[in-house]
Formats: sequence, structure tokens, C-alpha cells
Amino acid sequence: MQSVVWKGCGLFLFLLVGQTSLAQSPNSRSFWQRFNPDSLTSRNLRFVPLPVLQSSPETGLKGGLALDYFFNTAGSERLVQRRMARGMSDSLLATTRDSYAYMQALYSVRRQLTLEGVWQIYSPGETYIQRGRGGYQDYSEYYWGIGNQTVSERSYNDILYERWYLQHRMWRRVAGRFFAGLGYQYSETQRLRTAEPPALSEDIPGSRRSIVSGLGPTLLADYRNNPFSPTQGWYAEWALQTHFCDLGSQYQYTEQTVDLRRYVPLPRNQLVAFQVIGHFTAGTVPLRELPRLGGPNMMRGFVLGRYRDRQLWSAQTEYRRTLNRFLVGAVFVAAGGVADQMRNFTLETTRYSGGAGLRVLMNRKKNLYARFDLAVNSNQTANFYFRMMDAF
Repeated sequence: MQSVVWKGCGLFLFLLVGQTSLAQSPNSRSFWQRFNPDSLTSRNLRFVPLPVLQSSPETGLKGGLALDYFFNTAGSERLVQRRMARGMSDSLLATTRDSYAYMQALYSVRRQLTLEGVWQIYSPGETYIQRGRGGYQDYSEYYWGIGNQTVSERSYNDILYERWYLQHRMWRRVAGRFFAGLGYQYSETQRLRTAEPPALSEDIPGSRRSIVSGLGPTLLADYRNNPFSPTQGWYAEWALQTHFCDLGSQYQYTEQTVDLRRYVPLPRNQLVAFQVIGHFTAGTVPLRELPRLGGPNMMRGFVLGRYRDRQLWSAQTEYRRTLNRFLVGAVFVAAGGVADQMRNFTLETTRYSGGAGLRVLMNRKKNLYARFDLAVNSNQTANFYFRMMDAF
């Protein structure tokens, strides 16, 4: 099974839009000065419209448009210079990392519609961080069952549904780059059904529809040097959300998520990165909200949702080596599993994946890369990915 995700087909338009950021007249610059790779990767990347073309086993051919916006809330260099002239420190600019927001509208040959907005915003001086996503889906996904005893690789069914969703977390700095805050999640899944018989058992919570609404505390320590493609530092995020009826939820349950990352630079432009995640639930969790194993970022090689259950863990390691000014090579391995209860995690139900890839520099100032990954898994299937930014 192969998955090809072609968001980079908008590269030509990206370069065309970036061309407008040149300060000099086109007549005063040679063709090579305007189009050589060093010039292209050094553009002041801000607002980038990207046509999107995707193809994967989950969606078939999918196309649309994404509007990406990169910005920094600290202000322009001229504003910082004015602050410094008044005796103010320039630390505001130095400690505020770049923010981004994008909207995308995608439609597939399998009649899957996604309208979505995604954002990550650092306030001036990084006093606050906001991160979230929200939108609408008329969607379908492959379904093999719940737990580790699923149907065979090619015996899946399709589950179809419509979904409105909002996920938002906001943190306030406590000290250094340690933050505390609140998170909120809303997800309304309607008209959930299977494409072919048999229908989902009514004993499965959320087998027809579900509304969940949850709120809870979250902690964040973000000492990465770059939010897009980190090369050093570490990251830790914890969140606990409680879904209950008084908040509008049909189902009462709690979920706890943990995300730990470490980036270790090595001599000769090498890097080793580590990530461990956990997603643990208690209570009555509807089908669509169960933790799912796989995807383009963690456990690459497995289709997202190949295994799903109430508890999930996963870990991965990636080695990266700079090949030249524009290319970085990478190899990675991962392991993970699902279970109904944490005590039921075993070696027998642990899944494995690994692969290799290439990263292509898109913007030097923001250390922004496009990545190509080929991954295989312990079920002897393979996936090919093309995405913007590193997996973690």
C-alpha cells in the first residue's frame, strides 16, 4: 500500500509569489540572480498561496488550495530599532519565534471535502502561545476494527461521516519557556455509517453520531530553536481534558496526552531526534475520538487508524545529516501499540516501522523544509510521503 502526498506541486507558484518580494527592479537583476537556488531559499516568506494535489489510499486523488501565512508578532526591524533608540532591549525580537496560520480547502475523487484552518501564534516576547485547528469535513476513512485483533490488511470497510470540529490550546509563560494554560476541544460527528455491510454495531459508542466537548489544563515546555524544523533543544507537552454533559458533550470521558521530544546536534552537521507520545483515555469514548496509530508524522508506514483503541503509545528516533546547502538525508525507526487498558500493552502487540527520506530546503531564514519519506511497517506494507516541515 502506497501513499503519495503532493502538496509541493505548488512550488512553482510559491516561487512566483516570492518573486514579488525582490526590492530591486527586474531590469536591474539578471535571470540567474533572480532564480538561482540561493536567492529562492532566502526570500522573505510571508503570504504563500499553494495549489494542493494529494493522492493516498485513504483519499484517492485530492486537490484544492492552501493559503499559508508566516509572520512574527515582535514587529519589524525598524520598530525594534526605534525601541532600542529609546533605551529598550532588543530581546523582544530575539525571543519571539515565527508564527504561522493557514487555511485549506480540499476535495477528493472519493468525494471527501475538508475545509480547515490551522494556527500557531507566539505573542510578542512569547508571553502567550496559541495553537489550534478547526473546520468541517465530509469525509471517509478506512476501518479495520478496534483493538489488535482486526480484519486482514485488505478486508477493511469504509466509515463515512460529516464532522465539525475545533481544537484550541492557549498557554501563558510562567518562567523561561515553561507555560501553563487551558485546552478546549469540540467535535460533532454526524451521519456516521459504513460504505458496505456489515453496519457498525450499535454497542460501539458513537457508531451513528457523537458530540464531544472537553476542557482541561495543559502544560508546555518549548525550548526548541525553531518551530518548523528544530535542530536543537527539547519539547514537552502534557494535557488533560475532561468531556462532560454540562459542557455539551454526549459522552463523559477523560483523555490525557503526553508529547516529549529531544533534538541532539552532532558534529559534521548531523542530528539525532527523539519523540515519545502517549494518548490515554478513561470513560465512554466514541468511535471517532479513539486514539489511532499511524499517519505521516508518527509511525510512518502505517495508515492512520490502522489500529485504534482506548490507549496508545508510540516512540520514534530520526537521524538527519546535511548533504549540502539544500538537502538533508534522514533515516528513522518507530515502535508503538494500542490496547484497551494500559496493563495490556505487550511486545506481541507492539508494531514497528522505519524508513528513509530526503529534506529539501524551502526557506533558509525560517529553516523550512519539504520532506520526502519512504516507510515500511511490520505488516509488510509501505507508504511514500511528501510533506512540508519535519515530522517532529
